[in-house]
Amino acid sequence: MSTAGGQRLTGKAALITGAARGIGRAIAARYAAEGARVAIADINFEEAQAAAGEIGDAAIAMHADLTRQDSIDAMVDATVTAFG
Repeated sequence: MSTAGGQRLTGKAALITGAARGIGRAIAARYAAEGARVAIADINFEEAQAAAGEIGDAAIAMHADLTRQDSIDAMVDATVTAFG
């Protein structure tokens, strides 16, 4: 699905929740393949780390509990700190 001109998400950052497995993980991998830096957020931090490790330097992992506002705020802050 790449465009003829190259990676269409280069210079972009994405925060993807539920990205340690399944559809979220596939989305994170695709975004990274298109040039984006991705924050992989999941309640299961170990699986988030594994997903980020597979993607490589373009990804970071973080714990996120979307039922807690402080966790959501920390997730957003960590993404902005990492990627600007």
